[in-house]
Amino acid sequence: MIASALCGAAVLAAPLAAAANAQQVQAGTLECRGGPDTGFVVGPVTNLNCVLHVDSAPDSHYVAAIRNLGVQIGDQEVAMAWKVMAPVPWLGSDDLAGGYAHADGAGVNVLAGGSNKPITLHPNEQNVPSTPPLKIENLEIRPVDR
Repeated sequence: MIASALCGAAVLAAPLAAAANAQQVQAGTLECRGGPDTGFVVGPVTNLNCVLHVDSAPDSHYVAAIRNLGVQIGDQEVAMAWKVMAPVPWLGSDDLAGGYAHADGAGVNVLAGGSNKPITLHPNEQNVPSTPPLKIENLEIRPVDR
């Protein structure tokens, strides 16, 4: 009886584990820029203007608040780009919004989070190199219209 209950629990838990480890696909590219004209530093918070580029869809605009930048922007331009990885190849207008933190065991500036779906941001230095080099531990993304 106990063995059959444990087997039943394992069968029920298997789809949940599979969903948690679901393969992610690239849903777009997030490019963020800030500096003297577009971003500002208020204490330990830096805000950057961001654009989500998705194939066959209009660009979506966001603000990313970086809480522990560790670098004073001053008069330098800061540029970051991430591959947006999600369980589905499309994102709704609010799916990218939410808090992101450094993913345990991941490389520099790999961030995981989101509000509705598990989203991972992987640095995409090929498009926009980070200048100056930054290490971001967490950030909050919100749509511009909010």
